[in-house]
Amino acid sequence: MHMWRNVQNFWNNLGDDSRQAMIRTAFWMLLIVGTVYTISQSEMLQDDGPLALKIDMREKILIPRSNTLVNLPVTVKLQNNAAETALLEAPTPCKIIRWYITDDHGDFIQAPAEEVCSQVVIKANLPPGQYSEDEIEIPLDVQRYKADTRYRLSIRYWGAEAERKFKIEFE
Repeated sequence: MHMWRNVQNFWNNLGDDSRQAMIRTAFWMLLIVGTVYTISQSEMLQDDGPLALKIDMREKILIPRSNTLVNLPVTVKLQNNAAETALLEAPTPCKIIRWYITDDHGDFIQAPAEEVCSQVVIKANLPPGQYSEDEIEIPLDVQRYKADTRYRLSIRYWGAEAERKFKIEFE
């Protein structure tokens, strides 16, 4: 309480110009800190290579205990940051999108079951500044997950890789 009076007395003893300068300084500091924090949290900025992959999904997954399998909706977005067209290639259609899940310690939790896939090389072009986006559903085997544990989804999409952390909670 005594400290608050000291601050109040200090503020009251300042001239109008000094108060306005302090308010402006505090505003600019708040704006700069907020901007830096927002940029640091942006996943698209984490990979500034020629191809940037972003994973969009919920950070907290709520699962009913009665389920044995829950589909996790995920959107992957691959952006071409290069000045020229990116040539995308996958050895089979099943290898365009590959994923696996680990816990925070890197221990394996789950990956998709092997699929029978036609042995056809898939090629695509991604013009400069453009992006390719796909929505997938990842079937989570609920028996493999624990409540309040952090997991890491790793995805490889057209050869570009990204990770996204998430947490499981049970209803």
